[in-house]
Amino acid sequence: YVPYVGDSKRAMDEYTSEIFMGGKSTIVLHNTCEDSLLAAPLILDLVLLAELSTRIQLKKEGEAKFHSFHPVATILSYLTKAPLVPPGTPVVNALGKQRAMLENIMRACIGLSPDNNMILEYK
Repeated sequence: YVPYVGDSKRAMDEYTSEIFMGGKSTIVLHNTCEDSLLAAPLILDLVLLAELSTRIQLKKEGEAKFHSFHPVATILSYLTKAPLVPPGTPVVNALGKQRAMLENIMRACIGLSPDNNMILEYK
């Protein structure tokens, strides 16, 4: 926390890409906003998703009883910088894969099959 800037978040980001004939293009962004207002929607989504995950129960084929998700809720990783996973679980640190995982869990909750975007039936 820096008293002079208060709740204001200041960031400068540079994005460099290669253009025609090996040239470079750099876009520089300067952003100033209230950090708490930037984080509030994410916190609300984390709370809602965490609460929803407590309602979901599953069982593997051949198991007799349903069980809840592991207490380390990997489905929350979509909304965090550094995903936390249970011991022995692979870490998925790719936004697209995390979103697809979350979407497929929601699809399973309403009885739809997972969407894998391979469309193998048309290949």
